[in-house]
Amino acid sequence: MAKNTRPQLSKRANAGKQVDLPLDRGRAATVDLFFTHQDRLIHVDDPIWQDVSALAVTGRSIFCTCDETSTIERVLFDPQTGKAGEHTHFVLGETFDLPEGPAGEMDIEGLAVADGYLWICGSHSLKRDDPGDDGLDDMEDIDWDANRGFLGKVPLLDRGNGVYDLVASIDPLDEAPARAARMMPMKKSRKTPLRKMLAKDRLIGPFMDHPCKENGFDIEGLAVTGNTVLLGLRGPVLGGYALIVRMEMKDVKSGHLKPRKLEGDERYAIQAIDLNGQGIRDMHWQDGRLLILSGATTDLEALQSVFAIEDYDPERPVYRAGAMTRVLDLPAIRGSDHAEGIAPIEIDGVAKLLVAYDSPHEDRTDAKSQRLTTDMFDLASARSASAKRRAAGGKGQADR
Repeated sequence: MAKNTRPQLSKRANAGKQVDLPLDRGRAATVDLFFTHQDRLIHVDDPIWQDVSALAVTGRSIFCTCDETSTIERVLFDPQTGKAGEHTHFVLGETFDLPEGPAGEMDIEGLAVADGYLWICGSHSLKRDDPGDDGLDDMEDIDWDANRGFLGKVPLLDRGNGVYDLVASIDPLDEAPARAARMMPMKKSRKTPLRKMLAKDRLIGPFMDHPCKENGFDIEGLAVTGNTVLLGLRGPVLGGYALIVRMEMKDVKSGHLKPRKLEGDERYAIQAIDLNGQGIRDMHWQDGRLLILSGATTDLEALQSVFAIEDYDPERPVYRAGAMTRVLDLPAIRGSDHAEGIAPIEIDGVAKLLVAYDSPHEDRTDAKSQRLTTDMFDLASARSASAKRRAAGGKGQADR
């Protein structure tokens, strides 16, 4: 892999012009993330760089997580070098009472920054055991890790210079209520409030007890603005449509989070998105548009893309292929580099897209320096691309 250099913007981008970018464009730059060795971290058994599953960026702070832990990691981006280090490790079990304690796997798959909070979501999924050396009996076991049922938010404390810390609460200087860490209630049983609520749904309910990666219920995307929380599902995919679960969250006197009642007395709504038969691997709400990373529901090798929905309406029940724009096709490498986390990052006032990968290629990692190399792509304007195709009489590149 080529040595990382400081991200450079094109003259066209610096001039502030709207330009269309090729779908299969290569990365604009790489960003190396450097982590502390796991032996010096609490409640971490394996290297963080092996299993980064989600990203969120605010200022110079790049928040990420390893899906084998119940912790959040922060590294600080240096625009002069194009690298991110000064790793800080946040143990969620020190703030929240987790049913399997601070060491239990949370399988965090979604991170989102909104209104001074970092929102965090576990997969809420079941998992099937791998086959044993002596036969397939182990595959009959379907397990539930109780920490996976986490959905909550933690206040961000602005330290200045683009540095943000996670704290249990922030006392305001005025008489407004303190901002505090909150989560939906959790229990050791798989019947968490969220899973129990969705188990009654006519579409999602039949898939709640299926393991993840077998079209079972599996949250892998999180996008938040205000009190609106979107959960992007890797599974189930129904009739070729990916699903988003929308909730309007509120703080309650018990100190927990709870979804409000929507129209019809339900506390959630479901939205169907045509991603050409794929599920959702990550999402990001960016200035009125929704960015969605697509991916296979199972462990299939598949081309992954980033879609954009302009002027996104969370109450619209269906988004068909022609109603969105495919803005980026990610390079495919058999056996590695499965895109799992996306986050816009601002470089010299221009938004780029940071992408992290599951099963990273060996060129992306270095055990000695605890390095993980992520990719940075120019972020196309979905609005200008859509307008260009409409003028040409096309339906949009997302159409089959």
